[in-house]
Parts: sequence; C-alpha cells; structure tokens
Amino acid sequence: MGGFGKSDLSKLDMPPPLLALCQHVQTKLLPTNEAVTVHMPKEVFGFEHDTFLLPDDILQFGSMVEIGTTVISVYMRFLFDYLKMANMVNLVGLVDPGLVSSQSGSLSDRTKHLSNRLKTADGNQFFLVPYNPGDHWVMVIVRPATETAYYMNSLPKTLS
Repeated sequence: MGGFGKSDLSKLDMPPPLLALCQHVQTKLLPTNEAVTVHMPKEVFGFEHDTFLLPDDILQFGSMVEIGTTVISVYMRFLFDYLKMANMVNLVGLVDPGLVSSQSGSLSDRTKHLSNRLKTADGNQFFLVPYNPGDHWVMVIVRPATETAYYMNSLPKTLS
C-alpha cells in the first residue's frame, strides 16, 4: 500500500473536510514522512501505549482503499472517547486489532491476548473485536458473561 500522488486525490469524490485533510497530509506530512502520534490510555485496550499514524495510513483511509490495524485502532480510540463522554465505557470493552488479527503474531499469542482481555470484563460488558482473517475486516462482538459471540461480516455469504 502507499504511493499516493496529488492526481490521485483529484479523481476521488470525498467530502471537502476529508479532501482538505488529505491535501494537508500530502503537502506537509508526506514529504517528511512525519507520523501523527496518538496516545492510547490503559482504559482503551488494557495497556497504555502510543501508536503512530503514518501519512499513507491517512491517505488510504481518505481514498477508501484497504486500511490496516493502525487506522482501526485510532478509530477505536475516538470511539472510546465518545463512549466516555456518553458514560458508557463500562458497557463496552475494546480489543486492539493489532494484537488479534491473523497477520499479528502466532495463534497462541493472539489467543492469550484475547483471553486476557476478555477476563477484564465488567459484569455484562461486551467487547468489540475487529478481526482481519485476510483481505477483509469483520467485527466480532463478544459477551463473556453469557459466553456469546456475534460474527458480523459486511460481505454477503462469505464465511472466513
């Protein structure tokens, strides 16, 4: 992924604010390959860390092409802030997609991380688990208290 030129943006139909963001990225961040640092407090994914959003990550999102775990994680950080403002953090837990998707580490490591995260459930809390089994993002919603999981796939009649 990557290699976005100025002509690429002009061919896309995107909302003006998104176009302005992508143009800023192309003119200011891309030439220096400057990353945007996003802080992830412990409450978001269960451990505190920083993640780095690269210019190509932003351009891929704006261009509606395949996105990686970093973009999903940053969106989930925004979702966490929204849940916090709505006083709903105790209802929804989030799992870092970078630690559970098929391209991330060994199956054993991914399983341990998911298991440890689900053990932190607060009562009837459910967890959003973005997962990429390969070439497509799906959402798994897990409710540990009832041992229930929902697999949500936007592609028709495919089972990953």
